[in-house]
Amino acid sequence: MNKDDIMKKVEDMIGEGNIDKAKSFIEDHKEDLGEYYEKAKDLISNNAGDVIDKVKGIFGK
Repeated sequence: MNKDDIMKKVEDMIGEGNIDKAKSFIEDHKEDLGEYYEKAKDLISNNAGDVIDKVKGIFGK
């Protein structure tokens, strides 16, 4: 699973309100995320309302 797929899945989980599941998923894929690990953690800790926009901003979408 590449970092784009992982971040998309995290975005989907957050959108569904599964914050704890998203946190666990990020931890499970820490090595796959590489430098994006910290960014993914920041997304979780920030306001869930603007998480989707931030994820899109990371990947320029």
